[in-house]
Amino acid sequence: MTTDYLLSTRFFAALAAILIIACVGTAQVQTKSQVMILGVYHFHNPGADLIKTEYPDHLSEKKQQEIAEVLDLLAKFKPTKIVVEATPENTAINDQYQQYLKGEFALTSNEIYQLGFRLAERLGHKKLYLGDNKMGMDMNAVIAAAQQNNNTQFLAEMQKTIVEITEMQRRHAQISVREALYELNAPQLQEKTKRLYLQMNRVRSKDNFVGADVLAGWYQRNFRILTNIYNSIESPQDRVLVIFGQGHAPYLREGIQADPYLELIEPNDFLRKVSAVGK
Repeated sequence: MTTDYLLSTRFFAALAAILIIACVGTAQVQTKSQVMILGVYHFHNPGADLIKTEYPDHLSEKKQQEIAEVLDLLAKFKPTKIVVEATPENTAINDQYQQYLKGEFALTSNEIYQLGFRLAERLGHKKLYLGDNKMGMDMNAVIAAAQQNNNTQFLAEMQKTIVEITEMQRRHAQISVREALYELNAPQLQEKTKRLYLQMNRVRSKDNFVGADVLAGWYQRNFRILTNIYNSIESPQDRVLVIFGQGHAPYLREGIQADPYLELIEPNDFLRKVSAVGK
């Protein structure tokens, strides 16, 4: 074996090693802003939703332990920004957050506080980002128009949906916070949620497209929320956690997926059982 052969072999081996290292280094560079849409139930149901359900007290010792488990899992995403379901005009949210950082604000069971505030504090965030845009959703008008026009198909679907959601909420009251959030963020539920909302498009009165107009307002609200999310992003290295009611999740997910500058991160990759995380 000649010296030239040994030298050339070592040269190419070294070159290959350099190329491998370069490729690995390149793969680790985040080139798109990452966005995780976490669909949640309202920890303290304020009665604003069509279907009202009583959940266990999320300030109880048991629920606080379950919330701590969720926070540990979400922290693995290492979000650089947290967007919550409040309007940008609601300056009280960040005023309360500053008070909380000083130990001067007692958290209620609201998920904005229990997930948003607590995780932001853990990660050293100076503020939260406010992503909502409040718009009315007149479901009573849709139901009234369906009844007046004897739209039995929509009314039957609506009744079926109420039964299914009520049963799901009762089930969530019996399982852990992590388990409930894992179910709410399953991909199949996102598709089902979209189909349920689209049923409103079947409803009209004699003179008006009642269902279509209400549904258009719902889409408009979610598009505006997306705009607020976009405006929170400042760098391709940002990792944004968005905490919103599950009904918004399908539309926000679609918006993120369609954007060439963003990468959608699945919350359930982090919400799996602790033993499965990191495998």
